[in-house]
Amino acid sequence: MRQFLYTIALLTCSFIAHAQSEKLKIEKLNDKMYVYTTYQEFNGVQYSSNALYVVTDDGVLLIDTPWDKEQYEPLVNHIKQAHNKEIKWVITTHFHEDRSGGLDYFNKAGAQTYTFVQTNEMLKERNEPQAQHTFDKERHFTFGNEKLTVYFLGEGHTKDNTVVWFPQEKILYGGCLIKSAEATSIGNIANANVNAWPKTVKAVKRKFKKVKSIIPGHDQWNMSGHIENTERILEEYHRDNLNKNN
Repeated sequence: MRQFLYTIALLTCSFIAHAQSEKLKIEKLNDKMYVYTTYQEFNGVQYSSNALYVVTDDGVLLIDTPWDKEQYEPLVNHIKQAHNKEIKWVITTHFHEDRSGGLDYFNKAGAQTYTFVQTNEMLKERNEPQAQHTFDKERHFTFGNEKLTVYFLGEGHTKDNTVVWFPQEKILYGGCLIKSAEATSIGNIANANVNAWPKTVKAVKRKFKKVKSIIPGHDQWNMSGHIENTERILEEYHRDNLNKNN
């Protein structure tokens, strides 16, 4: 009987862990940086959304909030259990729900929230919760022992998309401005500037020539060729639309 109950307990724990991993996936990037992925379903298809958290000596920095709002608390709890720290700062990289949808939650939780000034303006226009603090096209931050810079280098996926550069690790968080190397389509362009996007990607390439790792907003992140594939997808999009208009 004891063995039977032990087996049932193991199976239950296994199921819970599996169910958790289907909704919130956390992968270690280095000793203090973790890529976390949440998911949403659209037209019967499940899409992933990558974000990042950084463990500093003074607390945890979140770059973008979970797409699935049911994962706010599981993420907070995981960070408490795994690192014994609180999420103290949040930076979001554009106004879409997969980036800024959790601002209200983290504002109420006591975190200091930051975003590009145009992102807050766009959130305000849509009557959505906003960040407490804003910054212009370039802002240097130091959180605990971590230094980073947020840049607006031009329009693309949205008019307000920013990227985050970690100079010590030479890691670029590209967000939705950068497509994954495995992406096959341009994705959501409802709020995009598709004409400016290629120029903005070129600006990213010029500025971050020594990058070691790039984190795209969606799909598989742990591979190379994200920027090159973004350029290819944009070229194909413009070529296809040029052919349609001729």
